[in-house]
Amino acid sequence: MIYTYQQDEEPLPYQLGKAITPLLSKAIGESWLAIIVFSEHYADDPWCLNELAYIVKCKKERRQIIIPIFYHTDPSQVINQINRHVEELGKHDQSENKDVEYWREALADVHNLSRFFVNNGVHEGKLIKEIVDTISYELFSNKDRVGMGIDHLRIPLQEILLATNNFSEANLIASAGFGKVYKGQYVRLGTVAIKKLDRKFGQGDREFTTEIALLSICKHENIVSFVGFCDEGGEKILVYRYEENQSLDRHLRSKALTWMRRLRICLGAAFGLKYLHDDVGPQHRVLHRDVKSANILLDENWKPKISDFGLSKIALANVPLSALVSNPCGTPGYIDPQYIGHSKLSQKSDVYSFGVVMFEVLFGRAVTIDEHPDEKHFSVKMARSHYEEKTLEETIDADLRKQMKSASLSTFSTIAYECLRENGEERPRMIQVIEQLVKALYHQQDLGA
Repeated sequence: MIYTYQQDEEPLPYQLGKAITPLLSKAIGESWLAIIVFSEHYADDPWCLNELAYIVKCKKERRQIIIPIFYHTDPSQVINQINRHVEELGKHDQSENKDVEYWREALADVHNLSRFFVNNGVHEGKLIKEIVDTISYELFSNKDRVGMGIDHLRIPLQEILLATNNFSEANLIASAGFGKVYKGQYVRLGTVAIKKLDRKFGQGDREFTTEIALLSICKHENIVSFVGFCDEGGEKILVYRYEENQSLDRHLRSKALTWMRRLRICLGAAFGLKYLHDDVGPQHRVLHRDVKSANILLDENWKPKISDFGLSKIALANVPLSALVSNPCGTPGYIDPQYIGHSKLSQKSDVYSFGVVMFEVLFGRAVTIDEHPDEKHFSVKMARSHYEEKTLEETIDADLRKQMKSASLSTFSTIAYECLRENGEERPRMIQVIEQLVKALYHQQDLGA
């Protein structure tokens, strides 16, 4: 949400530490991240510092990310607010009005606002870059992580060393794109999964910071539970709740995954992706960029949890189809071919990857980019061909096929196929995927779990 002060707005009654303009209050109230642009002439307005105090209050009490930017404004205009309001502050006893504290912090912080000023006469393209750089600094610099409301998620390195027995190989459970994953016993939190950054795997500080920023705000039953992080002693470590059945890719061929259970896993994962695409916040959506069976964790009850957000991007949610120009990345076999060909990323790129996962679940095989897949693998081309030629049953495990009702298989395979459309605009949205998976479950449910 970007809020720009309008000269014709009707101010609210002057109150210390309260919002002065109704739109500002509404903008911040509806946002997890607010960028407030104070434009020309506003910085020397008597309401300016009061709204800065309101920003301080929202940061502290609501744990929101709020960034003030001063456009076409001389820094001295804001700094002059100090003399104007010191006398007013002296009339208030902090013990009688806790909002006085926010005013005092706003006054003190004026001296530290230099990085938020955008110069006069700057070209529009450069202006946008400066604003983006300002936001990026505020969101991702080490200095400002406390302001993001995540300091309570810090875990001392010593505690992590104790939990993993100094990263013992006996505790190693996986090697991911981020690095190695260890199982640990944590005194306060029970069993956890601990990912330790190893830069030779190709990911680094940006992915580490992105995952912390996203998982600290993404709360859903089908999103991995984030416990905390450590960036101490040169280490970059992420800690999650340990999921008993680990990742979906380990169970694709397992007899424990009945058809009903496979349907429920796909449906839960679809709900998780729908949350990322549509429900994280009113003004933005999360594009995962690395949806695959290895990044879908399963708890003790086989409930799926989407994980690994290091490659994720945030896009606008106030348009039907958010698109970003981004260098293609992800895991070969799962990546949207349109994304590879045109560097155009959208939520339909995640939908494509999820279609691949659905066929993995259907076939009980992992995807491959090899043109000649073996008995343990399939290719997207092969999946499309079997669907179009109505020969899917030749590829599905015989025991699994016996469990399926024809209507359930038909509904599931059709929506999986639709996800793999070459043209992203022809692919369904995640809400449509969910609707069809619910139908597949409906057709199957009388067979039991």
